[in-house]
Amino acid sequence: MIPRAVVVAVAACVLSGTAAAQSPITLPVGVPAACGPCVNDPPVDFSTTTGGGAGIYKSNSAYISNLNSTQLSGINTGNFAANFPGWVTLPPNSSAIAQAVSGLALTTYASAMANAQSQMGELAAETFSGMEQENGSAVALLYAVQLNTEVGLEVVNQLRLVRQLLADLVVVEAVDHAEQLNERAREQATNATQFNLGFPP
Repeated sequence: MIPRAVVVAVAACVLSGTAAAQSPITLPVGVPAACGPCVNDPPVDFSTTTGGGAGIYKSNSAYISNLNSTQLSGINTGNFAANFPGWVTLPPNSSAIAQAVSGLALTTYASAMANAQSQMGELAAETFSGMEQENGSAVALLYAVQLNTEVGLEVVNQLRLVRQLLADLVVVEAVDHAEQLNERAREQATNATQFNLGFPP
């Protein structure tokens, strides 16, 4: 709780107007000296009104969109069911179907590798010298606050890249498991139908 004497002193400072400039008030211990003469403090005004550092952050949405497009060029939700139907007998042209499915699966794996290598190149080229230089120029409080916001947004960029790689991994694992399960299911469905005189069991 603020001592009553402090409250009274600050109130007297505010109400005294120009008289305070002529007769400075002796403030109790603990009250900042800036509360003495009731005048503007140019250094404080400068620090809280001079911005800078904003605009360093650049969104990586376009880059991530390009990575996603690369990853989805193979197996995706649009063609997944057609390529992995599950318990369905193999048709006469099963070799051509298997060739097409394996090609799409390999495209999926190659796309994941391409995305990972792309991010490796992006990481190697990363530099934060611009932010470091701005940090040395942050002579005002508002400037430093805005620069800190830019740094936080850059961290968001890095997290988005991690999430994109994780999505690639999920896609690769899903395609790998689906391909193996589909191959077993179709083989078993075909064998069961043959053993049942051509009729599905």
